[in-house]
Amino acid sequence: MQKLERFVVFALLLLATGAGQSFFGDATRSSTSDGQPALQAAFGLLYLAIFAMLVTRFRTAALDAIKRDKWTLVLCLWAMSSALWSADPGESFRRSLGLLGTSMAGLFVGLRYEPRQQLKIISWVIGIGAAASLIVCLVAPGIGITSDGAWGGIYLIKNTLGRMMALGALCFALLALGERRHRAVRIAFFLLCCALLVLSRSATAVVVTVLILAVMPLRRLIYLRTSRLLAAAAVLVPVVAGAVIWVVEYADEILLALGRTSSLSGRIPLWQLVWDEITQRPILGYGFTAFWNSWEGQRVSDTVAWDVAVPHAHNGFLEIWLGLGIIGLGMLLLSLGRNFALALRAARGHSDIEHSWPLLLLVFTLLYNLTENSMLGVNSMPWMAYACVSFWLARTAGEEAHAPALEPEPEPALSN
Repeated sequence: MQKLERFVVFALLLLATGAGQSFFGDATRSSTSDGQPALQAAFGLLYLAIFAMLVTRFRTAALDAIKRDKWTLVLCLWAMSSALWSADPGESFRRSLGLLGTSMAGLFVGLRYEPRQQLKIISWVIGIGAAASLIVCLVAPGIGITSDGAWGGIYLIKNTLGRMMALGALCFALLALGERRHRAVRIAFFLLCCALLVLSRSATAVVVTVLILAVMPLRRLIYLRTSRLLAAAAVLVPVVAGAVIWVVEYADEILLALGRTSSLSGRIPLWQLVWDEITQRPILGYGFTAFWNSWEGQRVSDTVAWDVAVPHAHNGFLEIWLGLGIIGLGMLLLSLGRNFALALRAARGHSDIEHSWPLLLLVFTLLYNLTENSMLGVNSMPWMAYACVSFWLARTAGEEAHAPALEPEPEPALSN
């Protein structure tokens, strides 16, 4: 049974990375599984297998985790409910079912595996994609490399390769720092992920990776007492603010070096147009993933006039606001805030670096979604990883709450 469980988890995570999509995918689609019945059927069967294992073997633990992490389930139900007012009801309902399956997969992994095991599974899934991408780009460049020289490897588009390699670099870095065993192999895969990340020319992924790797040496600050942690923050915040001001001051030069313009490859005009549409339906939105199928979405896409149709808002928070309104965005922010608090507590309570994984993943998610979108991703590795961490944090918080309190030692008797 354990072998079957591991196969199902590994296969599901591998498919969720988008591996293999460069061979038969369509880069104009909003999801790697859209318009591909065989792939949708594979996801469906794997979700059914996960559901069967949850119900038959881990029902009590799953229900307890869901009760403790209400926001993930509430977000899924809100996305499903949005079909009632959606600009494309069929699309919203179908995709919300996929979101529920994706979140359920995260629940299973979060219940069954500790942070170190999560890291190993995710890193080797991405490692396979990295090695396969390198081979494809060298052997069949017509498949793995775009006409402008950007590498996509076995993934649908270059940004997918960039996102997976950024996440892979984080995972392999943590594993290499965490234990000496297989350190050389993990460093090699870390370097491979970094190389493919640069070759993908995905500016967001490169910047996020640099920021995450720069933050990692500062992780020891979280072990300071609260007063000292606040003092360290008082020093670091001005330094970070100065760095941000410097980046803004030299934004044109930096973006030009990354192959981008000062409008972030057209994102700023896109965000302005998206905001105008949000103000038309700010409370409920246009329905989960439905906006870009509506005439309003087509109007925005035509106005920005990119080479391909705009697939999303290129900002995770604006995209959620578009689809699920301010109510859905508020739910997501509450989920993020709760998870940040629990992840910080988990990292402060353990000396091993693997317990920093939830906190670093949340930082990665926050940074990445400033100019891209992985929030509430259907059949998507980033959202599976987020749900996995969210349910693991809920589970461990519950276990700590129910742990028996240590009885105080009796005070020594005073001698006369």
